[in-house]
Amino acid sequence: MNDPRLEPLLHTAVSRLLASMAQAIDKTGTQLGMLALAASNNAERQVLMDAEYDLQRRGQAVNQAFGRELAERLAQDLQRHAPATAVLADTDWGSLRLVDDEELDQTVSAARLSRLLEVDCEGELRELRGYFATLQDTEADEDVFPLRPAVVAKALLRAVHQGSADPKVRQQVSRVLALHTAAALKEGYSQLLQSCQDMRVTKAPLAVRKPSASTTSSPALGAEPSIPGALDSGRGAPSGKMPLRSAEENLGQMFGIPCPEPLDLAFRELPSTEGAPPSQGGAPGDSSMLGLMRRLQSLATFTAPTFTSSTSEAVGLEPVNVIRAHRDELLQASGGAALDQMVIDIVATLFDQVLSDPKVPPQMARQIARLQLPVLRVALRDQSFFHSRKHPVRRLINRMATLASAFEELDDGPGAECIEMVGRLVKEIVEGDFDRMDIYEAQLKQLEQFVQQQAAHAAQDNAAVTALLSGKEADLRVQQRYMQLVQQELADLEVPTFIKTFLSQIWTQVQVMVSTVHGHDSELSQRMKRAGRQLVLSVQPKGSTALRQEFLRHLPQLMKDLNDGLDMIQWPAPAKQEFFGQLLPMHAQTLKAPPPHELSLRLLDQRLRKVEQIAIPSRADAANDPLPSTTDPIPLATHLSPQEAQEAGWVSEASLAEDSTSLDIDLSAGDDTDISTADIDILLDSPSPPSAGPTLVNYIQPGAAYRMLLKGHWRKVRLTWVSEGRTFFIFAHGHHKTQETISLTARTLTQMCAGGRFKAFEQAQLLERATIRARRQLAALSAQRKVAA
Repeated sequence: MNDPRLEPLLHTAVSRLLASMAQAIDKTGTQLGMLALAASNNAERQVLMDAEYDLQRRGQAVNQAFGRELAERLAQDLQRHAPATAVLADTDWGSLRLVDDEELDQTVSAARLSRLLEVDCEGELRELRGYFATLQDTEADEDVFPLRPAVVAKALLRAVHQGSADPKVRQQVSRVLALHTAAALKEGYSQLLQSCQDMRVTKAPLAVRKPSASTTSSPALGAEPSIPGALDSGRGAPSGKMPLRSAEENLGQMFGIPCPEPLDLAFRELPSTEGAPPSQGGAPGDSSMLGLMRRLQSLATFTAPTFTSSTSEAVGLEPVNVIRAHRDELLQASGGAALDQMVIDIVATLFDQVLSDPKVPPQMARQIARLQLPVLRVALRDQSFFHSRKHPVRRLINRMATLASAFEELDDGPGAECIEMVGRLVKEIVEGDFDRMDIYEAQLKQLEQFVQQQAAHAAQDNAAVTALLSGKEADLRVQQRYMQLVQQELADLEVPTFIKTFLSQIWTQVQVMVSTVHGHDSELSQRMKRAGRQLVLSVQPKGSTALRQEFLRHLPQLMKDLNDGLDMIQWPAPAKQEFFGQLLPMHAQTLKAPPPHELSLRLLDQRLRKVEQIAIPSRADAANDPLPSTTDPIPLATHLSPQEAQEAGWVSEASLAEDSTSLDIDLSAGDDTDISTADIDILLDSPSPPSAGPTLVNYIQPGAAYRMLLKGHWRKVRLTWVSEGRTFFIFAHGHHKTQETISLTARTLTQMCAGGRFKAFEQAQLLERATIRARRQLAALSAQRKVAA
């Protein structure tokens, strides 16, 4: 009999989830718009724009449909233990046969989405199963919790399906919405867990699941692995209720290969495990696999290529694909299950592509090659390695490759230091416990700390430039605050709008710059202040002869001061031309207009002198102010003297307009121009970071390589420093002994990204590139086998 506390708990949890889903839908619409801007082709951009439009138009309907579907599925789930009730909502879809393709696709997508939602909240799920077993008076198995990810995933996909008729639009919405739903679900589970504890619900112990008849022949069955997100059977069935066949079909779909039949290895003798380290509680088959991996890893370490001290080139063979070379032994140790066979072949094919990737330097390829067996061990026990960009092993390998590709030289200087650091981290992994995810997390953290240390050293080498740009960033905050003070004072002044805009947004830049360089009380600073007041007075009516003569006497000096000030801040010529195009006709009109009352002129002069008296804030006063947006149509100026610009390798906005339009061939693009992650993004837990487009500026990383178009030529550059407010960026180009510094503002960098002048060196991360190429390789092998058959 259900506990009376069950219904109010679920009601509250569903209400919270629906409120969170409304926010998730809004965030999804915003992210779809950003992805559309960063799309690499028109077709993809159009689909993303349609998805954004549909979600904005029907977001509320989607949320309502999700609520209805969720309520219906919860009601069915709560009644599934009732006598004589047949509920098919959660029937294992692997047992169904007569279903149409659309329904089967939805079920596959729901299983994949369920696993994605489960990744980040497995701890909360484990606790909630115990509490809800008590509330429903049943065993604490994996299906006892009514609001589990599988139920949410099915309701979400059905709601999205009702929100749009276009399959491509539904696919994009589902992909992005799933990410925000995962965060909302984790928060909801935490709140529900707290509610159970507040109500003093007793937690039932988790039931031990016995192996079914279909899996008792597996030699890898045993204790639950200790890896987060590990597999119940140790070889394919995710913890959760995803069937083994589902994992096989997911991998088959991702890599474009059919699921193989299990191999009959019962008559073969498993490799000896004598001398191998004891398993962490696994079954005999699992121990045999781990023992074999340990021996193969020791053999690979013993026969690894040696290096000369002068060239660091390997003396001997290039790194071999250990998994492919010992495929039969690995299959035999695994027991020959179909999923294990798929994983072993897929990981072997991935390393075929990783070790031959043209953008991975040989020195780093040899270090990554040492991780083949640890990666295989993880992939056999944790299917999220293939589907999650957040997986620590995946992130570590991708980051290693990205860092190595950024250096022009790996035999000396910072590049050699990077390879040495990676070598130490890899050694700790291969000599440690393959199964511990915290080791990979720790190594990734150490690698990021090393990148920060290298960036700090680079900043010390460019101390003068970084100090200069840090000071300019502080001046930007000063300019921003001073501009706001002047705007407030001019707000109710009866002056033409374009004059007020010019004085507050442009002329304040001149005043701050002159004050910083020459001092507050300098003659030039006083001149620039008077010029602002004279500008306003120059557009007042001058119908009398005396006023006209006075105006004509001061006009040459006013125009000289205005031009000198605008030249100081390098105000663009088109903007200057537009401003004077409005000012000069107004001067002509004021010469004919009747003169104002003397009292009005006196009051206006007093107000203008009050504006002059506004003190320019100090850097300390504005230290915590927000910086101006890089998309501001009237940016605050960042002026460098010719000498400062030369030392800093300064790239100004004006230089972009003057740059040659003739482009050379981008030789730095390498051999991945045919790579696109669009066909696998739907199978991963987050969109790929952009490799080009205006949003790229938000994803650039210290230590990573990029391609920059300067003076008609593409250059490979590495990000070495970013100012505290991300207003200024410094890149390095060339060999470390003859390194060239390139610095620019975030606004200039954004314009370069939007104009296709700045792109990521890697069009996709290493494992994503390897996945796409592995698909092609496996497809070719499958075709050859069919022909041979």
